[in-house]
Amino acid sequence: MIAGNTYLSREQRLNAVQRLTALWAFTESGLGGIMHALQIPFTGLLVGGMAVIMISLVAEMSDHNYKQVLKSAMIVLIVKAMVSPHTPFPAYIAVAFQALLGFGLFSLFRVNVFSIILLSTIAMLESAIQKILVLTLFFGESIWKAMDSMIALLATQFGSIVTNGSYWIVGIYGLLYLAGGLLIALLAYRTIKSFKTENPAFILQVNPEADTNKAGLKKTFQKNNYKKLWVLIMLMICVSAVLFVFADNNKTGWLAVAKTISWTLSAILIWFMLIGPLFTKAIQKVLQKKQSRYSDEVLKTLSFLPVLRRLTALAWQQSSAYKGFNRWYHFFAMLIHATLTYSEPATTAIPANNPI
Repeated sequence: MIAGNTYLSREQRLNAVQRLTALWAFTESGLGGIMHALQIPFTGLLVGGMAVIMISLVAEMSDHNYKQVLKSAMIVLIVKAMVSPHTPFPAYIAVAFQALLGFGLFSLFRVNVFSIILLSTIAMLESAIQKILVLTLFFGESIWKAMDSMIALLATQFGSIVTNGSYWIVGIYGLLYLAGGLLIALLAYRTIKSFKTENPAFILQVNPEADTNKAGLKKTFQKNNYKKLWVLIMLMICVSAVLFVFADNNKTGWLAVAKTISWTLSAILIWFMLIGPLFTKAIQKVLQKKQSRYSDEVLKTLSFLPVLRRLTALAWQQSSAYKGFNRWYHFFAMLIHATLTYSEPATTAIPANNPI
């Protein structure tokens, strides 16, 4: 069991859960763009890792009322739909999956290192599988045939024979996400254990005059909306080129290229013009029906999002004194401490020994 919080009153717990829910919502609706703007590496894994930390902390602070994880997830999804209305439906599914998984694991095993490891690794593997399925949807079997051809050619350069090289790629990709899940679990457990520690290293110095470059962040947000599409287009071109180069003859090569381009463009159009919008609208309609039930929590969360953007930038800047894994640990610890202890706006330092 993670270090107890019996010293907190019911009101303090509710306030803590509300703040953590706001940070989780910010993670899902805006943190990715902020992290891109700050040029933080491994953003995808870290956003997923932050969700794992938030789910674990909400479960811990709710005094074993693990249904609070599901309630917080509903608020996060509502805020996500309001703040980022063009979010594709797989993102909603990922949040719901993580919340249900956390609720199930913590109900069975409580919040401890074992349950956090299971939550983190399974969530990361789900993310990896989702990406592989999307690639297969857009490119069909062509992308895997192209990978098989490239790996077979590389293997012959070293005097060996490799078949089904795409399986190796998928396996290595899955192992990377599994390793990432284990590291995130360690980071989450250390952060959760230390969130109430009286450690001066976790004090976030808040300068009222300092602010992030909002225009620059907004511009980066807009650029990121097109980044995935450009990556998809470049990947399609690479797959087409490989199919043509490694084909038995030019005629077969042109046919393979034409088939790949035709399939990919059709899949993109169907996904973005039909399937995606329909599922997204259906999810948003369901969330709108729930919105009135959680109106107070949603309003509190929305009002706190601008503060979280600023605290995230400050936490990343002030964690620069640390390197490697320790930087991430202190970044998350400072951000969580700041989220739980922030008050408007007379103080210039946020004490780490008072969780509310």
